[in-house]
Amino acid sequence: MRVLIFLFLCCSSPLLQAQELTINYREKGFGHYTEIGALAATKNRPDNVTTAAFSFQTVNGYRFSNRLFTGLGVAADLYATQTIIPVFASVRTNLMDKGIFVPYLFADAGYGFDVTTSTTDQRYKGGVMFATGIGFKIRFSAVAGFHLNMGYRVQKGSIGTAGNLNPYTNQRIALRAGFYL
Repeated sequence: MRVLIFLFLCCSSPLLQAQELTINYREKGFGHYTEIGALAATKNRPDNVTTAAFSFQTVNGYRFSNRLFTGLGVAADLYATQTIIPVFASVRTNLMDKGIFVPYLFADAGYGFDVTTSTTDQRYKGGVMFATGIGFKIRFSAVAGFHLNMGYRVQKGSIGTAGNLNPYTNQRIALRAGFYL
């Protein structure tokens, strides 16, 4: 038992010291986020298609301070029967400005263009998109690091025949990982 306590103390000491390490964070300038992840679903569409979607997005913008970033982004959301390309504005704010592990909040809003090929039987139209959530960053340096986030994402659109489009709302839980600059 004493050996286990000794090993625990020896192994945890470097971890505790690493958490106290502070990286000087760049205050202002260009910022970039790239994320990849899944969009978990609920059954709420007129065509009864409910599967998890794959999502990739990138956001480029300006960091006004250590706590505020705004930017413009583009994504590719690959659903089971549709492909939607959201173009959006993004706001992110760090909840802390020191340390290696930094929690943050984000909000995205824009329009998702449905690029699915329409047929004579089926028409697709995009719509408004918004997302909000929380995440945390693991800083590698003053300008770069890894991040994970979880949020709620809504994508509106329409599906149906040429004369009768039925509106739908994809409401998804987004789980993403990526890097930032």
